[in-house]
Amino acid sequence: MVTLIIAEKPNVARKIAYALAEGKPVRKKIGKVNYYEFTRDGKKVIVAPAVGHLFSLAPKVKTYGYPIFDIDWVPVYVAEKGKSYAKDYIKALATLAKGADEFVVACDYDTEGEVIGYTALKYACGVDPSKAKRMKFSALTKADLLRAWYNLEPTINFGMADAGIARHILDWYWGVNLSRALTSAIKRASGKWMVLSTGRVQGPTLKFLVDREKEIQNFKPTPYWVIKMLLEKDGGKYTAVYEKERILDENEAKRIVEEAKKGPAFVERIEVRQQQRKPPVPFDLGTLQREAYSAFGYSPKKTLELAQKLYEKGYTSYPRTSSQKLPRNLNFRSILQKLAKLPEYKPFAHALLGKDKLRPVEGKKDDPAHPAIYPTGELPKPGELTKDEANLYDLIVRRFLALFMEPAVRESMKVFINSNSHRFILSGSRTLKEGWLKVYGKYVKFDEVILPPFKEGEPVKVLQIKREKKKTKPPARYSPAAVIKKMEDLGIGTKATRAQILETLYSRGYIEGKRKIKVTPLGMRVIEALEKNVPDIVSVELTKAFEEKMEKIMGGKAKKEGVIEESKNQLVKILKVFKEREIDIGRMLMETTGTGVTTSKTASSSSGLGVSASRTADAPKKPANGEKKAPLVIGKCPKCGGDLVVRYNRKTGKRFVGCSNWPKCNVTYPLLQRGEIIPTNKTCCDGAPVVKIREKGREYEICVDMNCRDWNKGKK
Repeated sequence: MVTLIIAEKPNVARKIAYALAEGKPVRKKIGKVNYYEFTRDGKKVIVAPAVGHLFSLAPKVKTYGYPIFDIDWVPVYVAEKGKSYAKDYIKALATLAKGADEFVVACDYDTEGEVIGYTALKYACGVDPSKAKRMKFSALTKADLLRAWYNLEPTINFGMADAGIARHILDWYWGVNLSRALTSAIKRASGKWMVLSTGRVQGPTLKFLVDREKEIQNFKPTPYWVIKMLLEKDGGKYTAVYEKERILDENEAKRIVEEAKKGPAFVERIEVRQQQRKPPVPFDLGTLQREAYSAFGYSPKKTLELAQKLYEKGYTSYPRTSSQKLPRNLNFRSILQKLAKLPEYKPFAHALLGKDKLRPVEGKKDDPAHPAIYPTGELPKPGELTKDEANLYDLIVRRFLALFMEPAVRESMKVFINSNSHRFILSGSRTLKEGWLKVYGKYVKFDEVILPPFKEGEPVKVLQIKREKKKTKPPARYSPAAVIKKMEDLGIGTKATRAQILETLYSRGYIEGKRKIKVTPLGMRVIEALEKNVPDIVSVELTKAFEEKMEKIMGGKAKKEGVIEESKNQLVKILKVFKEREIDIGRMLMETTGTGVTTSKTASSSSGLGVSASRTADAPKKPANGEKKAPLVIGKCPKCGGDLVVRYNRKTGKRFVGCSNWPKCNVTYPLLQRGEIIPTNKTCCDGAPVVKIREKGREYEICVDMNCRDWNKGKK
């Protein structure tokens, strides 16, 4: 009897093998892929990894134009250039499957993990997915993995698998067809070839950003006045504000100031209130992303990547969760005992261990797949974590510790000062009891304004009463964290995809600004053209409706085939209208884009993000003397992660690819000196980018590393 366990990634496969093995597992290889063999309870077990999605959606027949719905699952290296490494993993699973009697999926327990497991079983192993069992876990600790092994689910979660498959198909249908439609509109209106993109979630997300941009552009500031009293008490100076926060009439403001100056000023009454502040609830992914942005300035995408790394290393639980509740069977005391071994958490953990009962604060939100994010109790070794990983780990640990601590007690004080029948308010606040703030206070900002003692009826020494002119401000721009929150509130996207949707809008050139998001003219025009001609493409309601239907698929209340067909029919109607108005849409877009086209990266149509291709760039020309031209970005540097840009040799005038972090990073690649260069966002040899070269009468893709074995073949 041989059991084959399929893990989502190589490092997770290793974790599972070492947790389940009786002794040390034996590492073996098929080609370049490591897998593990061991025995458990007299049974031979093999753990082998996928490497994320091994299969992706692609057209059955290569074709251009739209609509296109005839698609199928193919190996990811067939659908996307630069993913040839997946071939080895598919081969390894196919080989190992031949000698296996039992199959267990141990991918991440969510819709994407279920799709990875389902497609690996069906297409790589040639096994009916209904015959496989399921390991369900939320942390990669030995205890969690053993518990999952001895409590195998009889089948994979077909609700999750079907919902995930439906999402991939819907996103492909909408992303590819709508992006092709936009491209066709530009071509018909201008005669020039340019690729724009939109998608099922991307469009509505950009729409609410455009709405905010228009609010800001159309905003007309209104003047108003505030009145302040500067007073002195016990040698200190304090500022009280007039009880009416905004006065819209300047003459009224002048009158109040003149009358109040006459005095006398005295303390009319004092209000003191104490309020308990309960600890914050456990982290779900969205809250973690917002808190990490506030504390460290991390983008939502970066936070998810860091949280995933901490999970894979076994230090925190699974991050893609919408739950604010901890597992009922979690051994809190054991985790606290382990955290107490780290000096920075020792005093807090010891204080909690002295309690008779450990009852954490919990939130209202729940997730049937995974609990809230928590530290597992497995401890990182000194220096093991990067600075960013250590920051996020500290945030998660301190949040966890705070859950068990006493409420903080805050006191607010208001002193009402009467001056010639005009009332001013002096406000103060302070913390009386730290409670959970002892451990989490570094990530929470409370104003500490300590006021001296006042008595009712006592006179007040007024130094000055003045008015200040101000203007109302436009609505604030969204921050990346606020975009994720808005998507959550609108019910579009998923906890796992929202951060990537935002990154896609950046890469398309639709938005800019890392802390305060501004929509570019191109982004504005795309939405304006779609909203005027085919508003359903950017409809939040339509997108939300399909999100809800996919939730019903997951819960067994709807069939994926029906939802897919309904979505397809809806899209056919939209594309019919689009085609009728294609030239008008193209002309509107050209008002912004003109004949010059800016650069953008590419996202795969199989990514589930509703994006099929990149915008392109005019053939780079040698800049004239003194001319400053933004360099064309063709990809990311495989060495340092900087931008790879097209540069020109000052002496020869010849173009080449260089890293934007030069001279710190000296990565360069030669370039052909003829033809238009178009970024593809694909990579080949050791991360070298692949570009498209367009010459008269032909175009081809080529790796910029001229040592690539496919270089001459691609060039022909």
